[in-house]
Amino acid sequence: MPTQTIIEFFLYITPGFLAFQIYRSLYPAKPASDFSQITWSVIYSVFIYVGVLWVDDTYLNKSLKSPSTEFPNIYFAFALYVSAVALGLTVSLFHFTRFKIATKFNSLRRLLPDPQSIWAKVNQSTNRDWAVVYLNDNSIYLGYIAEYTFDPSADDQDFLLSDAKRVDESLREIYTVDGIGVYLNTRNVSRIEFLKSQNN
Repeated sequence: MPTQTIIEFFLYITPGFLAFQIYRSLYPAKPASDFSQITWSVIYSVFIYVGVLWVDDTYLNKSLKSPSTEFPNIYFAFALYVSAVALGLTVSLFHFTRFKIATKFNSLRRLLPDPQSIWAKVNQSTNRDWAVVYLNDNSIYLGYIAEYTFDPSADDQDFLLSDAKRVDESLREIYTVDGIGVYLNTRNVSRIEFLKSQNN
C-alpha cells in the first residue's frame, strides 16, 4: 500500500476516533464493540472532514487546501484535529446540558441521559442523601459519597465516604473518622441505605 494512501487513511479517520474517545471519556458507558467504535469514528470523521472543507471554502478562500508540495497539508491536518477535539467536547457539553436541564425541570425528566448503571444514577450530583454503608464484616459506616469511580466494564467500584462515622446497628456513633473519610470498594459492601439527613 502506498505511503500516501496510509497517511490519507490516518489523516481522515483518526480525527473521528479522537472525537469519539473524548466523548466516551466524559460519558462513561459500557465499552463499545469494535464495530461500533469503527462506525462512529467513520461517521464523526466524515462530519469533521465535510465541516472543515465547508469552512475552508466559505470563509477561508480554500487556504487550508491550497496546493502544497507536501502531503498532507499541515494546516488542513491541524484544522481536522482541532475540529475533532471541538466536536468531542461539544457532544459532551450537549450531554451535560441535557442532564442539567432535566434535573432542574421535572417536566423535562425524559431528557435525562441514561447513566447505564444504578451505581452511576444514585451517585449523580442531584443525590444529596447520606449513606449508611453495611459491610460484609458487619461494620457499618455513615457518611456521604464524596468521590466514586464508574468503570462500566468492572464488577466492583471504589468510593470515598466522607464526614464518616462508625456506627452501630441503631446508627449510634461509635467513633468519628477525623480524616478525609473511609475508602471502600463495592465488593466489600452488602448494602447501602440512603437517608435524607445525618440526623435521621
